[in-house]
Amino acid sequence: MLKHTKKTVLGSQARELVRLQDYFEREQQNNGPLLPLNRIVERVAEALDIGRNTVSRITREKIGQEGMSESCLLDETWLNANHTVGKSWTDDTAQSCTKVPESKGERLIICHAGTASGFVRNCLLAFKSKKTTEYHEMNYEKFKDWFIGLLNNLKEPMTIIMDNAPYHSVQVNKPPNQSNRKSELVKWLSENGVTEDITMLKTELIALVRRHKPPTPTYALDEMAKEKGHQVLRPPPYHCQYNAIELIWVQIKGHAARNNTSPPFTANSMLALLQEAINNVQPEDWSKVVNKTERDIMSDWDRDIHIDNIMESSLIISVTDSDDEFSDNSDVSDSAMSLDE
Repeated sequence: MLKHTKKTVLGSQARELVRLQDYFEREQQNNGPLLPLNRIVERVAEALDIGRNTVSRITREKIGQEGMSESCLLDETWLNANHTVGKSWTDDTAQSCTKVPESKGERLIICHAGTASGFVRNCLLAFKSKKTTEYHEMNYEKFKDWFIGLLNNLKEPMTIIMDNAPYHSVQVNKPPNQSNRKSELVKWLSENGVTEDITMLKTELIALVRRHKPPTPTYALDEMAKEKGHQVLRPPPYHCQYNAIELIWVQIKGHAARNNTSPPFTANSMLALLQEAINNVQPEDWSKVVNKTERDIMSDWDRDIHIDNIMESSLIISVTDSDDEFSDNSDVSDSAMSLDE
């Protein structure tokens, strides 16, 4: 009597796992990725046997549901004591004219952080600049102290979004380069377990450093955040529009300018206006700018995918025997000619 084998019906998640295992096994046989690592959407689509547009749509929906709502957005800016609106109505009487000094005046350096629901409490840093010739006065030590306070005020795991300012990006165990002395190259190699010799040429030492340096840099602030259960995300350089707090700064500076109408035009007076402007930012203001930023990010994401699809596709032109002149003079009238550009 034949024994009936019990069949197992795989659910959707189990089938996806089988597809992934099959994909990884094919990569193992290939001794490397089947597609370049930077083509993430295509790799996911190939591994799960679904369309690239589906991957993009699901990614967009996920960002729309969660997105920056679980992110902490931080940034630095400044306010000049003489920051006012550019033009105002006046009837030419002394009472209606605001006599603002022509210079920019004293400067406040400002640092703050917020989420989709508002500013993080107890995290405002504002101090008077000691130098009037510099665009920004901040350094790693000042920012690190503020960053530690921010981490202590975050009550749940967050994705911390900040730009690539030098004091944000101090590296741990930073590899030396051509500008370093030979002794510094030797010291780094020795500390990283690489056999070296001070008598080696500098070019040889540089080659050793390049061979043994980590594939990606490790940032001190990222490691501090990781210890607290957070992760740091840096937008691409020169893409400040991907950090929603930039739009909050516009709102705050606008409020300060409209209300900076009477002397004394000092850093202390501007500090009071700054605090007032921050208090006037409502949770719905944060929600609006976060949603707008998410839409901008997804719009750019869709654009990049569209461009990538165009670059990867081939243009094929078929010529059939409908052309009588071609048919009469060719021995391959029933074949097609294709051009791949």
